[in-house]
Amino acid sequence: MLLPMSVTDALATSSPMHALARLGRLRWGALLLALLVLAACAVAGVALPWLGVLQALLTLALVNGVLEWGARRGQPPQRLVRVGLLADVVVLSELLALTGGAANPMATLYLLPVLFAALLVPGGGFAWLLAGLAASLYGLLFFWHLPWPTAGGDAAYAFSLHLGGMWLTFAVSAFLLAGFVSRLAQQLAEERAALASAREALLRDEQLVALGVQAAAAAHALSTPLNTLTLLVDEWDPAAPAPEQAADLNVMRTQLATCRTALSRLKEGAETEARPAGLHGLLQLRLAAWRALRPEVALETTLPAGEGPAVSVPPAFWPAFYNLLNNAAEAAGTSPVVVDAAWQAGWLTLDITNTHGSFDPARLARAGLTPLESSKPAGLGLGVLLTHATLSRLGGHLALVNRPEGGVVARVRLPLPERRQE
Repeated sequence: MLLPMSVTDALATSSPMHALARLGRLRWGALLLALLVLAACAVAGVALPWLGVLQALLTLALVNGVLEWGARRGQPPQRLVRVGLLADVVVLSELLALTGGAANPMATLYLLPVLFAALLVPGGGFAWLLAGLAASLYGLLFFWHLPWPTAGGDAAYAFSLHLGGMWLTFAVSAFLLAGFVSRLAQQLAEERAALASAREALLRDEQLVALGVQAAAAAHALSTPLNTLTLLVDEWDPAAPAPEQAADLNVMRTQLATCRTALSRLKEGAETEARPAGLHGLLQLRLAAWRALRPEVALETTLPAGEGPAVSVPPAFWPAFYNLLNNAAEAAGTSPVVVDAAWQAGWLTLDITNTHGSFDPARLARAGLTPLESSKPAGLGLGVLLTHATLSRLGGHLALVNRPEGGVVARVRLPLPERRQE
């Protein structure tokens, strides 16, 4: 019997504990089916060695119960799988010996435990051992067995019973394989989807690492000329230039201070811990700092009153927050940018809304996963990619939604458990 290579891979990579649990469920199902068959035989008046048959089924049930108990006690699952498959072969041999031996069409059920051993037990040695044992016991059944059940020597009855057994054997094998293998194929599909998602995340992280290295190198290269320019501007006599030049000089000082602040934030973002502080107060402070850098933007905020719960906001979050604010400001044009904040059950929810522009579904689906060309008022370039990656690393997530009335909402969810202030 040949199985698709993908199914074989799924079986081979299935965890031993899952394989043991599946085999246990299959064994209970087979025992239930055997009891139904025995009930049908009793109704039909088939002569069977009832005591021996029931003893064999009870033995298999006892073995299956012991295996489940051993799994709960932390026994090695691979060992339990081997014991269970050996018990299947031995009990099947006993049942066949009591019901006609090799003439019983259910002898083909030997293939199932051998197949499961080949797929579930690594190395292959046990599968060969079980195959040899099954073949040997099958051969012995030609010589040592009780007679095939008959009704007073009626050959036609014996033949019809044989045909019924063949059909039953085929049905059992088909349903067992269909249920077992289809579930493993589904597991393989899920693992492939998870692997594809992990591969995308790895590629995105590689892009971010490369970007981070370049940013660190650029920051290091800019620090010296910024310090030099700051010293030159500070030494410039403010009374010497003309009044219009004095205004330009003040703008230069402001812009140089902004550059130094940006470099400080880059260093601050590499830190992983922050002291607990009131969440609402922190948001007000950060929004005020951003408003000072973008005074031309109309900013509307809805924040709860008071300092709010004491939380430790990771420093890496604030650059991501500013990226979203800048994107919203650039996309909104002259329209206001609206920021709503709420904290509940240890989660911060931020809605950053611009009321102008929207995204087509394709760009909206790729936003945050790959760098996109920024076209105003749509926005969404590299900043959203960085924000998405930062929030994912912090355990949060970002959702972008087009508003029915126009505009885009960037919803941020970040876990921020309340902590005691020092």
